[in-house]
Amino acid sequence: MRNMTWALAMVVGLGLGLGAGSVAIAAEAVQAQIIPATGVVQQVDAAAGKVKIAHDPIQALGWPKMTMFFRVKDAAVLEGVVQGDAVRFELEKGPTGMVITRIEKTAK
Repeated sequence: MRNMTWALAMVVGLGLGLGAGSVAIAAEAVQAQIIPATGVVQQVDAAAGKVKIAHDPIQALGWPKMTMFFRVKDAAVLEGVVQGDAVRFELEKGPTGMVITRIEKTAK
């Protein structure tokens, strides 16, 4: 994923006629689209590829603390995740809205 991100940043940077320093900034901008969040799992529906999380405020999106369903980019990220787990997760903008790309359990 990092190699793909770096390659994308290089193409964008070179296409815009930017120097090497600007390419590094472009790579950071692509990485910045990953939004970290925390919360507690309320429900897991692996078959449908979604999870309901009571999440803490997500400042990067201007979202207050709330409970909502999220789609996952790959159902494999839900393996081992169960109701009641405190989690840290990452979001990115998908074609139909925000999707979870990574979930990891944290201490309660």
